Amino acid sequence: MNATQTGTAFPIRTNANDFPVIALGMGDQAKQRTDGNGRPKAAPTGEVTYSTGCVLRVATKDGGVRNDKIASIAVINPASVYELGEIYVAQGDVFVQPYQSGEGASARLAYSITVERLVPASQTSAGNRASAPAAAEKPANKAA
Repeated sequence: MNATQTGTAFPIRTNANDFPVIALGMGDQAKQRTDGNGRPKAAPTGEVTYSTGCVLRVATKDGGVRNDKIASIAVINPASVYELGEIYVAQGDVFVQPYQSGEGASARLAYSITVERLVPASQTSAGNRASAPAAAEKPANKAA
């Protein structure tokens, strides 16, 4: 197959080492995500996903950081609450799916980011950001 006959496939699957996801907790409890018919929304790998309410922290060109609602951040293995003002980092797999938010003149590009887990940055270091806990700690929560 040549490149002119194919397109980029979404979602993009990567990991937290190669695509660090850093988020700001907003004090929300994790909630199971559902589609318009009430069925659980699954990650591309089949696991049930949970909304976090966290806001993506985006690096700016001038070296700063801004909190940006350009992305929704979901998790496969949720914490019970994402504490207000706490900085979280992703660990494990990361899936990125762009989508259009809004219509007409107000339309904008946004991202749905699903990560294996978000952990408080205070409990990690840059060197182990994407290291996963033992497989026994990961529940089997495949969507129906």
